[in-house]
Amino acid sequence: MGSKETTSYELQQPLFSLPLKIMYAFIQARMGSSRLPGKMTMQLPDGKTLLEAVISRLSAHNVTPVLLTTEQPADNALVELAKEFGIATFRGDETHVLKRFTQAGAAFHVSPSDFVLRICADNPYISHYIIDQTLQACSTFPEKDYISFGHAGKPGIKHHTGIFVEAVKMGAMQSLLPLNNLWYNEHVTIGLYENPDLYAIQIIEIPVEWHPDFEKIRLTIDDMDDWNFCLNTYASLAELDFPEQRKLLLSEKSSVTLMENQITKYQK
Repeated sequence: MGSKETTSYELQQPLFSLPLKIMYAFIQARMGSSRLPGKMTMQLPDGKTLLEAVISRLSAHNVTPVLLTTEQPADNALVELAKEFGIATFRGDETHVLKRFTQAGAAFHVSPSDFVLRICADNPYISHYIIDQTLQACSTFPEKDYISFGHAGKPGIKHHTGIFVEAVKMGAMQSLLPLNNLWYNEHVTIGLYENPDLYAIQIIEIPVEWHPDFEKIRLTIDDMDDWNFCLNTYASLAELDFPEQRKLLLSEKSSVTLMENQITKYQK
């Protein structure tokens, strides 16, 4: 029987100090976004595409990135980008994203008991701190099916802050397939964390110093408003990790204007 736990979690060792198994980081990306088509290859001020920015942040960590995209011809451009970075690619179903993940797991021989990181490629500011501590949490909580940082018991994927990753057991995702629930199929992990009686869920509370006004900050890229905000603030935020990004965005003296998170916008 699963259980949902919310903990205040802090590493007892410095980052990178413990040996960790190299984990696959499955990057979910496609060109056919309904809200902002083609966003994966749109260029940021430093010349990187959105997909490249995500790959660049992952390259600092002990993970093996894999691009998970679709069979659509438009996604050939993403495959070519991945090749330039020496990153493997798996192509699968466009709308049944859960099946894309489980088939990729089979293709890369991921055991049902192994975690993979789920990375949403519309988040150019995924947090280095969050990545490393999520990896460490997989060693600390090996019995869990799903691990994510979050706030107030809600996993990071539902906050639209744009800094989070998810660690999920391959076997847990495989167990959702027979249900053929269209909502689960599209959103991959929602069938896990919304069923804490069936799956072992670990939601790790973000550091307490992040709490004030946390939900005001929106850094994910869903639509043109998000993209324009990113273009206007990228030079100031790209080289920072989230704690410093948050301080800059919320500072009264900052020249960077905060675009407040619209809580009900595209809410899952």
